Amino acid sequence: MSCLLLTFLFVGLYISVGATKIPFLTVYGFLVDHILGVTYPIGTDEFLTDFVIWEVRLPRVIFALIGGAGLAVGGAIMQNVMNNPLADPYSTGISSGACFGVAVAMILGISVSLGSQTENLGVMLNAFIFALIPMMIIVTMAPKMNSSPATLILAGTAVAYIFNALTTVLMMSTDAETLAVVYQWQVGSLSEITWQSLPLMAAVNMVGIVLAMLLSSRLNVLALGDDSAKSLGLNASNMRIVCLMVISFMVAAVVCYAGIISFIGLISAHIVRTILGSDNKFVIPASAAFGGLFLVLADLIARYLSPQDAIPVGVVLSFIGAPVFLALIVREKRGVW
Repeated sequence: MSCLLLTFLFVGLYISVGATKIPFLTVYGFLVDHILGVTYPIGTDEFLTDFVIWEVRLPRVIFALIGGAGLAVGGAIMQNVMNNPLADPYSTGISSGACFGVAVAMILGISVSLGSQTENLGVMLNAFIFALIPMMIIVTMAPKMNSSPATLILAGTAVAYIFNALTTVLMMSTDAETLAVVYQWQVGSLSEITWQSLPLMAAVNMVGIVLAMLLSSRLNVLALGDDSAKSLGLNASNMRIVCLMVISFMVAAVVCYAGIISFIGLISAHIVRTILGSDNKFVIPASAAFGGLFLVLADLIARYLSPQDAIPVGVVLSFIGAPVFLALIVREKRGVW
């Protein structure tokens, strides 16, 4: 109930903030009127307010809720699969790989060909394919680094730097307009989100969240260790691969529209585990709720500081996430996990 009330509050605040100020209570009045089919004469103040609410800000806040939920669940799964509190799609390089896949599609025009009507799906599959590369590197290295979970994060960071460098090389060879678009993907922004951005991203992430909830019991078994999981009839290696592929799809679906949204999975999953414990039956849905609200709040802060969208949400998340990440590294060094 508290999450629903917070969502109601944040959505209203989110829609009311921007270059065009809209009173908080007025937001819900216009939303209800639009749903009931109320129309306004073109050019009037009411028409413009309705357009800003329904066509500009509502799809963006819905995207933030669902995308944040998906990234948070991805972080919760990855932390469980790798038994590492520092793991999330950003810190392990999966997001950077997906962003490179988008850059390849945007700059070189090389993507999975699915016809002109499914261009966004082709870009998403491109992002997914390149997100698999750091995922496979992590899966391959994980058995060799059981004694040092933090080393996996350092390896993921190295992979992320490699993909960021490759993306930069591509950016140097393109025109200014495409360069600006790809740069926006690198820093992470919701400024270009429209209703057309929602169906594919929402479908992939909602399916991923449902799958994660269905796999929660097996994730609990996996957390006991490979030997214990094997004795209980669970193939740990196959489970890791399935989970990481689900995460890669979810991350790719967000990245191909909004770019690299950092630290959502790391912060959300860790806070939820601190409060609720380690049972994934509770951690996964709670992470989804918290992650969605967290991304909405971060983008709300960005839009409050810069109503013209000069500050991307990725910058705000980096300011919040980097100190938390550093604190977790210190705690990991002390063996607190």
